[in-house]
Amino acid sequence: MNRRKFLLASVIALQNSSFIYPSCQRCFSRIIFVSKRSSCPKCGCTSEAENANYRYKLSLKVAESNKLYAITVFGSCLDTFFGLTATGLHRYIQDHNKIPETLGSDITQSLLTEAVETCFVGQSFIFGVTNFEKQYGNGSDSSNFLPQCHGYKGEVRALVACQILLPDP
Repeated sequence: MNRRKFLLASVIALQNSSFIYPSCQRCFSRIIFVSKRSSCPKCGCTSEAENANYRYKLSLKVAESNKLYAITVFGSCLDTFFGLTATGLHRYIQDHNKIPETLGSDITQSLLTEAVETCFVGQSFIFGVTNFEKQYGNGSDSSNFLPQCHGYKGEVRALVACQILLPDP
């Protein structure tokens, strides 16, 4: 059974500047484009490339007490932080780059990265983590996994989050 655990942590850095990826409509894996078609290497789903959906993938380095985590946050839980869906952001960036007097794609990506750093780095969030037991054993039945982490000091643990929330002041 894969239960969600919660981690209150502060973002200390972005892991990369790629925040969206083309996603399979069926299994959410990264799709590849061949000519004007898209194909999922995992489940074999195919569709027209122009109809591709995109999904958020935000990779962060976070700290909680004296522990570091590399957390990747996936999916629509990031819509509220970005202000639109990943597909909407991708379309906006693509349409924006077609207008000759606007900024180039490198400058647009740089500004987007800077905006994401400003919004996330230095802030605390609650992360709903789904893969803690898979990497570190079942632990207790507690809904908070922080007491279970003490034996892993000094190493960075890679976690996957399907939920991100601002802490309630």
